[in-house]
Amino acid sequence: MVLNPDQWWHRFHYEDWVTREGLELLRGRQVDDVFTVPLRYWPRTEGNAVQIELDGSGERCASYVQEIPAGRKLTPQRHLFEELVFVLSGRGSTSVWYDEDKKRSFEWGPGSLFAVPLNAWHQHFNNSGADPARYIALTTAPEMMNFLRNDDFIFNNDYRFTDRFNQEDDYFNADVQSRQYERMPGVSGAADAYFANLWTDVYAVYDRPRRRNREFDPTKDRSLDGGSGSYQFELANGVLGAHIFESDGGTFTSVHRHGPASHVLWLKGEGYSILWPDGGENNKHKEDWHRGTLLVPPMWWWHGHCVTSQESARYIALKMSSRKNMVTRAHEFTTVSSRIPGGQSTSYADIPPATLAELKQIFLDECKKKGTPIDPRMVALIGE
Repeated sequence: MVLNPDQWWHRFHYEDWVTREGLELLRGRQVDDVFTVPLRYWPRTEGNAVQIELDGSGERCASYVQEIPAGRKLTPQRHLFEELVFVLSGRGSTSVWYDEDKKRSFEWGPGSLFAVPLNAWHQHFNNSGADPARYIALTTAPEMMNFLRNDDFIFNNDYRFTDRFNQEDDYFNADVQSRQYERMPGVSGAADAYFANLWTDVYAVYDRPRRRNREFDPTKDRSLDGGSGSYQFELANGVLGAHIFESDGGTFTSVHRHGPASHVLWLKGEGYSILWPDGGENNKHKEDWHRGTLLVPPMWWWHGHCVTSQESARYIALKMSSRKNMVTRAHEFTTVSSRIPGGQSTSYADIPPATLAELKQIFLDECKKKGTPIDPRMVALIGE
């Protein structure tokens, strides 16, 4: 994306900042593969990066992919926007501090998830002398920059958020704590959220015992979702969170919608997502995905994820939707049936027949291309 420097109208400080940083800004609805997306040298960090602000972010959040060359380290940073990091490849370590003599350090590898405490100094190191390390991070930079419009205040502010990070010895190795929350009070029952400031391997975490959906009641929620299960992460007492979701091969999720900036990163499997605006069933968009694809559904667009590979598909969603520290109601009740006021997930029985027939045919055709048998539970939802 290239900005016209003479255009004074319709400007965003965050986009101007990306230009001043000498980086490319990717737009659109998806990035095909974050593991291989081309990067540029970023003088600020002395690494290589690309900034990403997909259409569905709503100028609330953005992401970036950063690579640390083999045997190198990035320049220390601090900033007045939140940052949630997911490690794509490589192994390294990170130090976080307010005071130089109280640095708290931890190691990470593929699948690690952690949050940088707000406005704390932090520095990332590549522990391999042979291979680069690459991560993707979700940030609240667009919203903070567009409101404040002052880089010095954002990057050179001495304020300490000790209610979030007080340089505790065990900040990055505390035990995981779980708490239940109600998806819709008095209606759809409880779900679990898990609190920790560092997850060394979310792939392994997913296989731990958790609340896995088994029953299906179309009047209450979308609990079947192709035999799926999910895991909700809460980190650093911030507003950014994440969840992992997995669905079996030959299955699909419900059609649902939610607010902006839910960055869906596919970790395995193949398939597609079908999306359309409210009332725009004749304006559908089909987005194919595979391992490494980053997709951000536009705000309030109906969408469903369809797995056409024989293996299961798994994604991690990096999003601005902490269950504890709410900043918007736009991500509430995504799993609750639209038959209940406020619910944002629609039953297939409630989809207009012509639209349902089209969705079914697309799914049948795509599974046939890959030789993937359709799960019998899906037949029960959309009919023979």
